[in-house]
Amino acid sequence: MNLTDENVSLIQSLLEESPITRVEMKDNLIDHLCCAVENKMKTGIAFEKALASALIELVPNGFKEIEFETFILLNTKQITMKKLTYLTGLIFSLFASVGVLLKVLRYPPANELLILGFGGLAICFVPLLWVVRKPEKTPFERKRDNVALISLALLSIGSVLKTFHVVTANETLIIGTTVFVFGFLPMTF
Repeated sequence: MNLTDENVSLIQSLLEESPITRVEMKDNLIDHLCCAVENKMKTGIAFEKALASALIELVPNGFKEIEFETFILLNTKQITMKKLTYLTGLIFSLFASVGVLLKVLRYPPANELLILGFGGLAICFVPLLWVVRKPEKTPFERKRDNVALISLALLSIGSVLKTFHVVTANETLIIGTTVFVFGFLPMTF
């Protein structure tokens, strides 16, 4: 049995009142619900019972859950990339912080932890953060983020160079600090 125009409009109004925000998803769900209700009506079930049964099968926990699951499926790569970025930032920051603490206390593994921490920040974290940042930011916010990432990279590289007692380490640290103090901080506050 085919659905009447009244039945289709009832299904459309049901989905229009739902909390789903994506228009394409609403259209797809209308199509799925109409097909499911038609199949159930072919077995002799009344429209209201067929609609209720189709809703239980399609969205047992509500419309918001299906939209959330769709979002997760469509954005799995971005979510994984963000988690990787924050994990590398956490791990390398911990290494750098413990390395600084051990350096102050003059313990032997301090240099290795400093190199690993600041080197990882400069080589892994900063490029990942550059890739993952949100594209819908204003031009001013993007510029501020660029200045912050540049200062973080310069400070990290300068710290590694300082550990190796390289001649240009002080200049790199000064440039990184200058970019941070006179570039990033005024743009933030």
